[in-house]
Amino acid sequence: RYNAFDDMGSELSFSLALLDDFKNGFVVSSIYGREDTITYGKEVKNGTSKIPLSTEEMLVIDRAIKGENI
Repeated sequence: RYNAFDDMGSELSFSLALLDDFKNGFVVSSIYGREDTITYGKEVKNGTSKIPLSTEEMLVIDRAIKGENI
């Protein structure tokens, strides 16, 4: 969980990585804003994505690979 925008309170945005033992799967992110909430997914192959990843998405992929839970 994190704040997607500096001027917003509460940590209402999140990124979640679901990967198999081969580092393949997907990352889902939900960005909470004052007017909209956007949820999207990105395919992950071998621990990375063809689609640019945010800092938060890279962090959760790294944690998933290491087997860390938050």
